[in-house]
Amino acid sequence: IKYYVYSNIKTFREIIDLLGGVTIDVPIDLDWDDPIQDLHIHIKKGEQLMDGETAEKYLRFRHPNGGYTKEMLKYYDGSDLNRIQAQQGFINEMIKQKVNISYLPKLNNIVDTVFKDLETNITLSEIIKMIKTVNKFSFEKVEFNTLPGVSMESSPYYYLYDEAKIKELINVKFFK
Repeated sequence: IKYYVYSNIKTFREIIDLLGGVTIDVPIDLDWDDPIQDLHIHIKKGEQLMDGETAEKYLRFRHPNGGYTKEMLKYYDGSDLNRIQAQQGFINEMIKQKVNISYLPKLNNIVDTVFKDLETNITLSEIIKMIKTVNKFSFEKVEFNTLPGVSMESSPYYYLYDEAKIKELINVKFFK
């Protein structure tokens, strides 16, 4: 990995709030209580305008209180892979809903919020080069990929990546 950008979850919540929330169609009631983390997720099925705090809970949900129903297993099986799909769907919706000219007046506040807690190895000159290409951004070209691999359903849960398939994915996506 050549470049990295690190920001904390507080920044994510603040940005969602600055944008006025993101509307997500939640496929099933999400109920999870983890007293150890003081994490309590209770989000109802259906269309939700999520503020930053609710969005964080939605993105953290992985498994339900009390066990899995047939309906729950359509969307969540306890693995990080299903949670990643929900996270990618959220980002996709956020881009669809918020990348437009009506949010331009909020750009300074968003930039200030992002850079307040940002850590990166990207130089200012590289950022300027990237900014010059913003007008070429097209939502239709946004694509999400998950590294190929296998979920290991054991305790603790972990994911084994498939190095050969990752190299193939990189060659297909970046060196066409």
